[in-house]
Amino acid sequence: MLAKFGKVEYDRGNSYGDCDIRLDGPGDESESVFVGLQDAPSEKAPGDPAPTPVLRDGVTVYESEDRGDLTGDANCTRDVVLRERTATISIGVYGDQSGSRACPIADAAAGDVIRLLRSGGLPSARHAPDSLANQDACDLLKESEAARVPAIDPGKRYDTFTGQSCSWGGESIDEPHLNILFLHLDEALEGRPLTVGGRTAAVKYSPADEYGDLLGRSLPNCAVDVEYGEAGPTAEGRTEVVSVGVTGDSPRETLCALAEELAPKALARLPEP
Repeated sequence: MLAKFGKVEYDRGNSYGDCDIRLDGPGDESESVFVGLQDAPSEKAPGDPAPTPVLRDGVTVYESEDRGDLTGDANCTRDVVLRERTATISIGVYGDQSGSRACPIADAAAGDVIRLLRSGGLPSARHAPDSLANQDACDLLKESEAARVPAIDPGKRYDTFTGQSCSWGGESIDEPHLNILFLHLDEALEGRPLTVGGRTAAVKYSPADEYGDLLGRSLPNCAVDVEYGEAGPTAEGRTEVVSVGVTGDSPRETLCALAEELAPKALARLPEP
């Protein structure tokens, strides 16, 4: 379906429910296409126009477009609503320098999603019962355990539609928070090696970035990544990984000690793969 716009390269992404696509068009034109599952249409930044709901073949699609603040490239989003306030397939196209390709690409992708939905042509991924695809990251730590992280309100918990990530205290990289991510990776873990619950793991510290080009300022973070098991059929050949990260203004030693303390607690609440 996207081939008419150029050469298509698929990347299964690093988490279940996401797919990254690189689309190389004529000349030097290239766009990034992101497809993901979420519980509602994409949120817009304050001051940006609200997405426009459009009925396409009996299915509501929220449409929006804008220009990148730094590059000026055209971006286009189409959120296909599977069930209102419950499930949405989000399609985002970014990096269109010409300004003429992003929305036609997003419209074509949305049309194909609608066709598959109406035909019943979306098969189950059939993940194993113990796969991280079937787990909920928010179930892995108690509020009292999250309270160990300084300067956060552990009662503020944010989850994702598929349960593949959860954060306590906040969601942004510029505010203190605790987070758990489920990933599937095709490369070795980065960082200082260690063992968590008998599993291969690594702890990695990321310093503050005051001048992030795209995402803005970020606080220091320390994460413990733990290998869990073989990835399911949609990510065959990869390894499932549980990542427990602590973000804040605390010293490196404090952040990493907390991540190493909380990671075994989270792993202990998962089934044996």
